[in-house]
Amino acid sequence: MQTRWNSQQGFTLIELLVVTVILGVLAALALPAYTAMMQRARYAEVKQSMGVMSREAQLYRTEFGQYPPDVNRDVQPEGIVNWPQDAPFGGKYDYDHWGVGGGQCYVQIGFIGASQQMNYPLFTINAQPEKFEEFDDNLVMGIEVYDCSAGSGPIL
Repeated sequence: MQTRWNSQQGFTLIELLVVTVILGVLAALALPAYTAMMQRARYAEVKQSMGVMSREAQLYRTEFGQYPPDVNRDVQPEGIVNWPQDAPFGGKYDYDHWGVGGGQCYVQIGFIGASQQMNYPLFTINAQPEKFEEFDDNLVMGIEVYDCSAGSGPIL
């Protein structure tokens, strides 16, 4: 009697489906972690840029005796040379120099994230000097709070 051996060539449909499901589960677990890591990296880049701009504003004050005047969002203030042109997430930077009332003025740099909505309040101290505060997808770095005679509003 002659025995015939059937050799299997390739994978069965069930094996391919199991592998596909496993790869799908792994991708579903890895994608949020990857996205979060990329967001943290972009915000680290934003913080680095804001730190450089803060030092330049402080140098401007040392040289001219005052901080640069307040400017509109995404407008490079006088004396800040390293103003990023392409912000992460399509966001925008904002230099603010405000009177906050009570005989105090406040200087900060804000970053408005992908939502394009400014989520931090105006004419108030949003972050202590050299500290960062998050407001949804916005980030604010305080530069200085100092005594001044201005009321509440932009220092022009």
